Amino acid sequence: MDKKCKGQVDELNKLWHRMLVESNYEDIESKYSNIQELSTNEIAIIRIISEKEEVIIKDILEVLKLPKSTLTSIIDRLEKRNLIVRAISKRDRRSYKLELTEKGKIAQDEHIRFEEEVYGKIMISLDTYEEREELLKLIRKIVDNISSR
Repeated sequence: MDKKCKGQVDELNKLWHRMLVESNYEDIESKYSNIQELSTNEIAIIRIISEKEEVIIKDILEVLKLPKSTLTSIIDRLEKRNLIVRAISKRDRRSYKLELTEKGKIAQDEHIRFEEEVYGKIMISLDTYEEREELLKLIRKIVDNISSR
């Protein structure tokens, strides 16, 4: 990484954090008590379970690329908090499928509303539809380039 790129990385870091702070994400998050104490990985697991009919641990490992021991610990915590339950999978009887409890569904709904509020503030800070589309285009390019490396 050359000196100019390093400077851009530093500026992105500062702007990214300032954008989050200015969006008042902590104030927004405080309205959603069911997600306040959840980690990013815990929220990601809840999201994955909510989006797919029958999720087994292997599915989550493929998406999050976590060590199996780490994932097992996170699943144990979510189960203790009554956010998910394990049941024998019909797809693979050697595996457990993971399901959201009612409390888990409420947490997922809160997380969706939280993201809509934070990302909504970010998007409406741009003046036009075209500016928002340009931002999305650049983010898509970043995602595509990162995932292909």
